Amino acid sequence: MMNISASIRELINTLKYSKKSDSTEYMLYLKLVLLGVVVVGGLAFAIHIVATMISNFLAPKSTAAILTVLGLVV
Repeated sequence: MMNISASIRELINTLKYSKKSDSTEYMLYLKLVLLGVVVVGGLAFAIHIVATMISNFLAPKSTAAILTVLGLVV
C-alpha cells in the first residue's frame, strides 16, 4: 500500500510543474473532446437504431402480427 504522505508529495510536485493552458490551447482541447463525444454518441445511436430494427423484425409485439405474417388470419 502506498504511503499517504508520498502520495501528497507527488500531487504537490505535479501541480508545481503543471501550467495553465492559454485560450487557443483550451479551445483545441474543447473541440477534440466535443468531436469525441459526437462520434461516440453517433455510433451508439446508430447501434441502437439497428438493434431496435432487428428486434422489431425478429420479435413482433403482438400475436396478430405473427398470425398475419404466417398467413393464418382469414
